[in-house]
Amino acid sequence: MKSFLEYILPKEIDFFGNLHHQSEITKEVLDTLHNIYVDMSKTNEQLIAKIQEANKMRMSHLVELNSVMITPVDKEAISRIYVELDWIVLSIKHLNIEISAHHISNLKEYERMILLLKKQMIKMNDCFLNLKQKKYGELLSMVNSIIRMDDELIKEYSVQVSVLLLKENIRDIIRHKEILTQLKEVSKRIHVCANSIEDIVFKLN
Repeated sequence: MKSFLEYILPKEIDFFGNLHHQSEITKEVLDTLHNIYVDMSKTNEQLIAKIQEANKMRMSHLVELNSVMITPVDKEAISRIYVELDWIVLSIKHLNIEISAHHISNLKEYERMILLLKKQMIKMNDCFLNLKQKKYGELLSMVNSIIRMDDELIKEYSVQVSVLLLKENIRDIIRHKEILTQLKEVSKRIHVCANSIEDIVFKLN
């Protein structure tokens, strides 16, 4: 009888819990980047492994999402967030490629920007927990915090570019400008993902 019921009844999936897990591993990718280029405590191989783990988890969640008929909001809204979390990971991957290509050994001078990114991802994780717990007011407040931190990062980006342009070595200017642009791109992707979480709240209400 149990097997029969499992066959005919819809499978219960914690969709928002799954999004939270995906957000957690996305944060771990960012943390690993920080550990490599600021703390100098991890390696590129560990970052690549973490990126692969994030991609494998995303694919598993998407397969599960596509296997069910009933979801708390439309499937497109949920899958869009998986895409946007993946874009955060991809942006970090692209940043790491730029760092390696330009033979840059550390990012300590841009630590403030990286710490802002980490704070944004902490808030993002909290957003998904509040979505799961239906604490929509707190969630929307956290989305606003993410957007404010994105603004702070853009200001820091502008300061760093201004300092960079005072240098005489054109090669250094180009190399570090690319790194700064990629850091800004990660923040943009986090901002976009936060907006999509906000959109889900509006659909639920």
